[in-house]
Amino acid sequence: MSPLSPLRMLWSSGHSWDSLSQSHPTLAASFCRLVLPGSLLGTAMILFAASFHGDVYGPEVSFAHWALISLLFMLTNWLAVPLMAWVIRQSVHAPARPAFADCYRLAAIAPLPIWLSTLTLLLPYPLFNMACGLLGLLASGALTYHGLDALFEHDDSVSTQSMAYTVFSVGALVWLFVVALLMLPLL
Repeated sequence: MSPLSPLRMLWSSGHSWDSLSQSHPTLAASFCRLVLPGSLLGTAMILFAASFHGDVYGPEVSFAHWALISLLFMLTNWLAVPLMAWVIRQSVHAPARPAFADCYRLAAIAPLPIWLSTLTLLLPYPLFNMACGLLGLLASGALTYHGLDALFEHDDSVSTQSMAYTVFSVGALVWLFVVALLMLPLL
């Protein structure tokens, strides 16, 4: 894969998706290569923001509270990916259900833009952070749509769009749950 491959995956159901469809990593491999680094990045960025810019996000919140929230964030991510893999597996309209490991791989790829958006926590600008988080969510939706088309449907049809809307809706609800979890210290 070239350095531009991940960007192309946002716009096309071909390109890098073709090479991904040829490989079938195990659940453990997908977890170790995608979910673990992404969730650890998000967790580390929350702790960084709490350490250096905590007064901007929650002036009266203790670091111990932030540490608990970051731990919950990481665990929620670890549970959300298999949940989304199950939703993807149930949503695919095929004669035989796809392998759970393939659905897990797509469910692990989709949140990468959201996890990368946590890098904006290096800057103490909450509105900028929220805007980038929303852009990450939209990019996640694009990855979901093109991944469903490339890995399972192969026809860029209305059924692919319908399936993508279903999966993205559940994913957005899960994302809102995670965001609500992060807002707990501010209450």
